[in-house]
Amino acid sequence: MENEDSNNKSSHNMTSKFAVLQETNERELETWLYFIKYEGNEKNLLHLKEQLESFDWFRLSDCSFFDIDLTNLVSAQTAKEMTKVELNSRQWHRKFDGKLDVIDFNFKKKDSIEKKISKVYDLLACGQIENYIDDEDVDDEDLTDDDTSDDDESDDKSSKSSKSSSTDKESESESDDNTHKRQKKKYRVPSKLNIK
Repeated sequence: MENEDSNNKSSHNMTSKFAVLQETNERELETWLYFIKYEGNEKNLLHLKEQLESFDWFRLSDCSFFDIDLTNLVSAQTAKEMTKVELNSRQWHRKFDGKLDVIDFNFKKKDSIEKKISKVYDLLACGQIENYIDDEDVDDEDLTDDDTSDDDESDDKSSKSSKSSSTDKESESESDDNTHKRQKKKYRVPSKLNIK
């Protein structure tokens, strides 16, 4: 049991508290949680929260809407466990241990609510928070090769059919191991809404 616990430990920050940024995507009908280390990011998280709460959100077709909780912080363990939950088909919940950059939507007084939603969407939709923070906590066992390398692998296997059967068995076993690993889901960055 002790060995199993040591295998599940992350090499990342497991002592800090984490704020939760929530993205609900209208098109995909999914909600994604981004756990952002609170300590050291307080000022930039507060700036983000103030902007997100500066207007009344409503559902806009094919768009995401956002909320953030800086009051009820979660433990690193909870954040890490949530990244393992498999509920969504497009993207995993994600944990970031790094430094958050300032995110400024440049809202203007004359901006309509639709325009403000558009500005947030253009900068943050579909996981683009990764452009403003580093050090995502992703375990090696959660990643597999991308689709192109899988195609390359099958091409290599067919061109090397003269290998001994023991080598073929090793390749098959390796391939089977990879099918059990969770792929990091990729999502195309959306085009800008351009609402005026």
